[in-house]
Amino acid sequence: MIKKFKNKLRKLKVRYGKVFTTTFNKSLKQSDINRWKKDKSLFLSWNERTQLLANQIIPDSKVFEFGAARMALKTMLPSGCIYLHSDIVKRNKNTLVIDLNAELPNISKVDYIVFSGVLEYIFDVKRLLLHLAQFSEHFIFSYALTDAFPEISNRRYNGWVSDLNTSHFLEIANELGWNYKIIGTWKKQTLFKFSK
Repeated sequence: MIKKFKNKLRKLKVRYGKVFTTTFNKSLKQSDINRWKKDKSLFLSWNERTQLLANQIIPDSKVFEFGAARMALKTMLPSGCIYLHSDIVKRNKNTLVIDLNAELPNISKVDYIVFSGVLEYIFDVKRLLLHLAQFSEHFIFSYALTDAFPEISNRRYNGWVSDLNTSHFLEIANELGWNYKIIGTWKKQTLFKFSK
């Protein structure tokens, strides 16, 4: 009985610690760089989501991935693709280190920009996508919409700092003048493709 109680207390402490950290970072508009430095924060199960996004890319394309993590996308691309990437911390010698909450990046022109499990950690998703539209023909991305994940405390526990629904992304696509398509789901997260 005491052991169960201690375990429950420990879990509550972890949960509220994560919620507090995210809420604090959100109030300061700063990214959780400490989290992303740790390999244990990068889950292999995410590769399934990345593969679903990669399936939308045609051969011989130039692809830029933001939030590359383990760079699984590179191995999933069709033949002839050129892979470029960035992350909030250096993943290899070619990683362009960018904190998307601190700066709007300028990159070379590419065919596709990919965000797999990234935009939930961005404070101003609309501003970022409107800026990046000048560098690409397509956005392929996932997002845990508030339609499927409405509970704010759960979103903060996951480290998510933006809270958008389907209509927000439709509004962004309309402002861009791009085509909007939902291409699937992964663990209740929605997969999108925006195209010029």
